Parts: sequence; structure tokens; C-alpha cells
Amino acid sequence: MIISDPTEELVVNNHLSLVNRPTMTRCLLSVAVASSLLLVGCGDDSETTISYSTTSKPIATFTASDINQQVQAGAISGVPNAECGVTVEKVSYQTKGVADEVTNATAALMLPSGDNAECQGDRPVLLYAHGTTTEKAYDFSQVGNTQNPAAAEATLIAANFAAQGYIVVAPNYAGYDDSKLDYHPYLVAEQQSTDMIDALNSSRSIINKQKRANNASYINIKDSGKLFISGYSQGGHVAMATARRLEAQNKPITAIAPLSGPYALAAFGDFIFLGNVNIGATRFAPLLAIGLDKKYKNIYNNRTDIFTANYANTQLPNALSFGQLVAAGQLPDNALFQTKPTNNPVLDNLPASKLPFAAVGFDDSKYLINTEFRAAYITDAKLNPDGLVPTVTTGLPATKPQNNLRKALKANDLRGYLPKIPTLLCGGNLDPTVFYDLNTGSIAAILQQTSASNPAANLNVTVLDVDASNADERDQNTLTIIGQASMNKWDINDIVTGVQDGFANDRQQVISGAVQQGISPNAAVLASYHGGLVSNACTNATRQFFDQEFKPI
Repeated sequence: MIISDPTEELVVNNHLSLVNRPTMTRCLLSVAVASSLLLVGCGDDSETTISYSTTSKPIATFTASDINQQVQAGAISGVPNAECGVTVEKVSYQTKGVADEVTNATAALMLPSGDNAECQGDRPVLLYAHGTTTEKAYDFSQVGNTQNPAAAEATLIAANFAAQGYIVVAPNYAGYDDSKLDYHPYLVAEQQSTDMIDALNSSRSIINKQKRANNASYINIKDSGKLFISGYSQGGHVAMATARRLEAQNKPITAIAPLSGPYALAAFGDFIFLGNVNIGATRFAPLLAIGLDKKYKNIYNNRTDIFTANYANTQLPNALSFGQLVAAGQLPDNALFQTKPTNNPVLDNLPASKLPFAAVGFDDSKYLINTEFRAAYITDAKLNPDGLVPTVTTGLPATKPQNNLRKALKANDLRGYLPKIPTLLCGGNLDPTVFYDLNTGSIAAILQQTSASNPAANLNVTVLDVDASNADERDQNTLTIIGQASMNKWDINDIVTGVQDGFANDRQQVISGAVQQGISPNAAVLASYHGGLVSNACTNATRQFFDQEFKPI
């Protein structure tokens, strides 16, 4: 294995197990295309046009054995043995921010290598969207590099896809890594989908250029034209928005798998503001508000309009980790709102939260969202209710919300998208971070209703709940087949059973570990549910979903 920095040790999936440091050699065959920033004067005036060239540089090379070692060290479940080695390069490319400003971003480009037939010739492309992070340094090209916050998710995707013969393109998004943008357009569907497509086009351009240059890392593989799109959490929303955009452009997509995403964004916002605070809320809220204000310029006049004074000036993404921001007093751990009573009739009359973990979303003094801002939001939510909140009616966003934040959330809500390609939606019903029934469940219900009333829509959607331990009061069905999905050529029943059994085994390991450490098993499961348990299980299901032969659309 070749790594750009020989001082790094390898850790996978946030575990503390270290693999032995390998012998390091320099990558002699990959040639980086020199990066450049072009400044071109415009006529005789003083204006300057900024453009960024598409470049690549080698990061690391892993053998199949290296990948297997990392999977074992990280206890990543459900991953088959690596068929291929993986070469990781970083692609830099030009994209735009939400105000149409030119900026740059980077992406990981993972290339399969080896003598197996699965590692050579025509290879499918996976365009992958990562989950939420507050850390500026997040870099998906840092597979196995424990010093980078992207290491766990990057290794999971490398093992499940690149090491199985996929070319992987995984953008870091504008605002992260080497991007010059001083904010991140979090869940702004138009910008994030554009960013994804820019990364895909730039990576395909690099592949073609390097093949013509006889670069050894590229010479034995070819883009087959098959394009798969997936992403987790924030990335689930981004993946769905990207598929919608490519379909509108009549670009070919083979299949998609959005995973655990906040698709019903407007309803999700209403549900949280009404008191059902999700775990991780104080990470998401600043990213979302800042990005939406950059887009619509009306979410707040000053950040103190929405955030309390203690936290109004905290910049995200940030060089500090979320834990370091909390320790430094720059963000509250999970307290989104003021503890009741607030001396505000709009808020004090709200019913108690139905979620067992939502109490951590409140604090007497160290809370993130201004009480007045929350009250104004809820007033509009009551006057112009969403079709999912507080009770299910139409299932669709509010027709005419008046609050500017609610308008922005509606503009980026993905309810109503009808995928024309085979689709897997996956999540876990007890997810405390991205609520399953509100997001995946609502999308599934809309698609089911559409398919039943309009068979000509030819929907092909599989909905999988990886957690078979459903609560008694909810729908016990963990697999929903919509439209033509029953015709898909994969052993769905055995695969679903295997994925759900794997999830149950992983969950039990978390419980056993918590008992041994003398901590609450329930708290341990909640902490690992979204970012570990469901992520691993849904990624496993996605790989097997994509591996089937789909009929051409």
C-alpha cells in the first residue's frame, strides 16, 4: 500500500484498532496534473475573471489485502473480500456556490486495479455523496488516514465499491477541504446537485486524459457508461437531488440508492421546531441556516436574529471538530431550544415531545436558536401546516408558507420527485438523527400512491428498513416493493434477511460493548444508530442492489 504521508497509521470506522504500518514507497507511475488558478483580465477594466482548472494528484494505493485488513480492523460488517486493489486520487475542479459565484472543490477518485476480471475493462461508476460534517478538513480521498475525519466513511465506500470493481467519484463538496468557498451550501438542492455533476464530469475528463497519457493507474480500466448514484444522510438528500437534476437533463443513470436522507425537509424542520429535537441538531442547524441565507438572502438580517449571542459568530465548516467547538463554548452539544417554560404563549402551549431522546435538545441558557425566532416559525407552521405535521393530511409541503425559513425548506424539499430509474430507499425506523417515517416513509407513501393511481409512471422503487425490531405500534413491514421493482433480478428476500440479520448482530455488539464498559446500552445504540449501524447495513444492501443487471431504460 502506498500512502501520501508515511507518518500516518490506519484506523477504520472510528474504532481504536490500528493495523501495522506498511512499508512506504513513492508512487512513481501516477503523475499529478499541476493545479493552477487562472486569473484573466477582462478588457481594459479592472474586473477579474477567476477560473479553476481540473487537476488530479495521487493520494494512496492499496492492495486487495490492504483493504481486507482495514475492513477487519474497523469491524466493518457485510463487506465481501476485496476483489481489487484501489488507487485513490484527488480531483480538483471548478463549481459554483449558491449565489452563482465561481469557486473550487475537490473529490476523491477511486480506481480499481488488479488482475481479476472485475477490476479491468469496462467499469461502472458510482457517484457518492457523503454525510454531514462540520469539519473543514473532511477529505474523502483520505481512505484509512485516521488523522482525517472522512476516513471511516471513505473506507466503507472504498471497501464496498472500489474494491469490488467500481470507479468511485466522491465529492467533498464546496466549502470543504481545499475549496475557497467560505461556507457550505448545506442541503441546497440546486447547488449540491450541480457540485456533484461538476465532480463527475471533471473526474471523467481526468480518466480520459490519463488514459491517453498511458498512466498505469488508468490504462486497464474504462468508464462503461453505467452510472450509479448513492449517498448517506445529507448525502441521501444530495443523491436524490442529483438524480432528479440529471434526469431533467436526459442524462443516463443506471440506478440510484439514496440512504437515510432528509428528503421531506420542510416537514422535518416543522417537526423539530415543534419540539422533537433530533440528535445532532446543533451541527445541522448552523450549516443549514447559513447556506440557505446565502441562497435566499432573507433567513436573517444578522445571525443574532436566529442564533443566541453565545453562538452567532461560530463559522461552519470549521477547522475544529464538533467536540472541540462544544468544549470551546462555540456550539451547544445538542440543546437547540430554550427549556420550557419560555414565557411565550406560542411555545408554552406546545405538547410535550414524543421522542424519548428529545429532552437533550433543550437547556435553560446554553441553547442555539433564539426563542423569538422559534415562536415566529411555529406560528406560521400552525397557520400554514405541512401535510405531514402535526398530523398526516396531504403528505405534501405547506401550500403557502409565509416564514422565510419555511419557504426555503420547502424549496429544497424532495417530495414530489418521481424517479424514472430503479431506486433503493434504505434506512432504519428508530433513527434518532434523520427520522425514518417522516422522510423515507413519506417518500415511499407518495410513490406508492402514485404507482397505484398511475401505473404508466413505471416506478421501480424498493424501500428497505434494515431494523426488523420495529416498535409494536408502527407498521411491521420492513420491505416495500413499488411498481416494477418486483422484476429486479436480485435475490431480494435472502439479501434483505442477510442485511437485517447483520444489523441485528451489529446492534447486539454495541449493546454488549456498552454493558462491558458500564454505560447505558440504549444510549450506546442511539449514539451509533445513524452513523454506524444503519450506514453499514444500507451500504451493504446498496452494493448488492447495484450488482444486479438492470434492463436499459
